Amino acid sequence: MNQRNNPNQTDRRLLTVSDRDIFVTVQNALLVGIILSNETRADKEESLKELTSLVKTAGSDPLIIQTKRVDKINPKTFIGKGSIIELEEISKSNDIDVVIFDCELTPNQQKELRAIFQCDVVDRTGLILDIFALHAQSKESSLQVELAMSVYLKPRLAGLGSTLNQQGGGIGTRGPGETKLETDSRLIDNRINKLRRELKKIEKQRILQSNSREKNNTPLVSIVGYTNAGKSTLLKKLTNADAYAADELFATVDSLQRELKINNIQDPLIISDTVGFIQNLPTTLIESFKSTLLVATEADLLIHVVDAATAVPELHMNTVSKILEQIGTTANEILVFNKIDKIDKASYNELIDKYPNAIFISSLKNKGMPELIESIAEEIYGEILIDKYMVKPNNLEKISRYGKILNVQNESDYLVIELDIREKLANKLCSNKIIENYENA
Repeated sequence: MNQRNNPNQTDRRLLTVSDRDIFVTVQNALLVGIILSNETRADKEESLKELTSLVKTAGSDPLIIQTKRVDKINPKTFIGKGSIIELEEISKSNDIDVVIFDCELTPNQQKELRAIFQCDVVDRTGLILDIFALHAQSKESSLQVELAMSVYLKPRLAGLGSTLNQQGGGIGTRGPGETKLETDSRLIDNRINKLRRELKKIEKQRILQSNSREKNNTPLVSIVGYTNAGKSTLLKKLTNADAYAADELFATVDSLQRELKINNIQDPLIISDTVGFIQNLPTTLIESFKSTLLVATEADLLIHVVDAATAVPELHMNTVSKILEQIGTTANEILVFNKIDKIDKASYNELIDKYPNAIFISSLKNKGMPELIESIAEEIYGEILIDKYMVKPNNLEKISRYGKILNVQNESDYLVIELDIREKLANKLCSNKIIENYENA
């Protein structure tokens, strides 16, 4: 492996799923797009574009991009001999540090390709795992990423000894009478089991929090969407909260929960951001992030954020919908097209015609926020009603938490109030006999 001369310590970048220590300022990457027999080049353009963004997010330089048609998958190297020879020449002549395949390689294929190219070989799953590892901040997300990475690395133990020594579990210690591979396998199994136990504890805590929220009748709204659709920026704008947001894939992998207040309603609802989704999201990640994704499954309402500027909104929407179905979400959904400041009028009108019930916003420019908040309020609490109700004087303070009292009249032992309130909240107060509709009295 070629190493750059005198790399700056602060600029060092080591690919998390790498099999050797490579201290370079920037890794030169050769990207390989795979076109299977039932696919066209156009089918893979978006995937390869996405792969390029993933590589940049991971801190590497996508120096060269190649596409290869694979009519029949080679069980040993995935691609054919001719493609191997061509890519090997490109890799050697361009000082390539890592070859990244836009597909999922088997452990044996990855091992064989590493030996051929004499540099790191990473598949799409490994690349996504690496980005998650870079961006995980909380204890929970760090554990989730480590679990997913451990499951990914386990069948790839052969040739990964130096990497495993660097992972959080101390994997790689030789045991008496055991081979290195056997020791690694045993230790990584132990680490996986420990991580699952720790995440189970966190999941139980989330369930307790969920039960407390349900007991207090606190609504939960979950923001979902494709990666880099602007979910974190939207959360910041809606709640004035601190949330990391950047124009890169998987900028946020932690689930954030904040309070959102609706006019005239003192009790806030909870709004939560979630990890972004992507095509071919590794199943290990979905399983590892199960406790985080519970937020989406328990939500009373989903805000599905779509990047209005993407060339393939339907692809992104379908990807998100499939994953939501996979994790078992059932909540109603508000479709929100974000980043309308980045599209022209013709594209904007086309989206409006195609999705007339959607809401169009720019969270960065603070456009469309009142409309979105009103839509959330209507879905959770119903439409605004102004009506007369009978109420006992000692319930006035309780009523004021849910609506605005416009007028009060004394009527013997009760009051007649004119109330500005959401329909579902009024029905709730009526069912609890806190108020009574004046017309029906």
